[in-house]
Amino acid sequence: MAVSGVENSFSTYTNYKSRTEKSSSVSFSDTVNKSNTRKESVVDEFKKKHPKEASTVNGQVNAGKAVLKKNGAENISREDMTMEEYKQFFTKLMNSIPFDSSQQRDVEVWNISEKGWEQMKNDPEYEAWVLGYTAQDRAVHIPFASMPGYSPNLHTEQFGASIEEHLGQSVPMSSSGSKTSSASDEENWWEKRHKKMEEFMEQQEKKAIQRRALSQSRNQQAQLMQLQMQMMANTGFQQFSPGYMGGGFPASLAGALLSSGSWNLF
Repeated sequence: MAVSGVENSFSTYTNYKSRTEKSSSVSFSDTVNKSNTRKESVVDEFKKKHPKEASTVNGQVNAGKAVLKKNGAENISREDMTMEEYKQFFTKLMNSIPFDSSQQRDVEVWNISEKGWEQMKNDPEYEAWVLGYTAQDRAVHIPFASMPGYSPNLHTEQFGASIEEHLGQSVPMSSSGSKTSSASDEENWWEKRHKKMEEFMEQQEKKAIQRRALSQSRNQQAQLMQLQMQMMANTGFQQFSPGYMGGGFPASLAGALLSSGSWNLF
């Protein structure tokens, strides 16, 4: 899993570590208490606004404190650090958080605003939340990551000065080209289908017009045939055609005349 933070320096933080050793009596819990005395944590503010999410946030804070404990960073005073030192210190903590094996091909880019850095440095609960959120997110197992065709993801995490300002996104890294191609192919398919449908409808309309014209023509021929037959019956045509009773044409003859269009014989 490739990871990129706001800081490119991964050097040790010996400058503030030596100063911290001189003030080792100041524990991390004391810092938390001092911070809470001065100002309420943005984490507590969030939980008051969103009580239904309080348990989730508490779990993330606890996960962050576990990261701090694992790295022996509980008793390091942030107050003794410059902002540059704190950024290096926090970046080292972020880099210590492992990724699940299913995310090894993914790429994560995280960024923290300047106000976010200030808030974390002075608000241990918020610092723990950022670490805990990251720890839980990187621990997610993707069951279909090993399946053929799976595309690694690009994760972007933007942290501000409060939980509400956090924005996390994840998109497949190979989706843009294939998605564009797929969308283009689908669009072309629908265009072709629509064109074929229009052609089909035009053909059907032409055939319908032809059928109506043929039907009208046959009706007119039948009516005219019937009129001529009646006229021949009235003029004594049966005298010349004794084999046809009632002066009518046999059905086979009438049909032949209709189909050939040769009914106008008289």
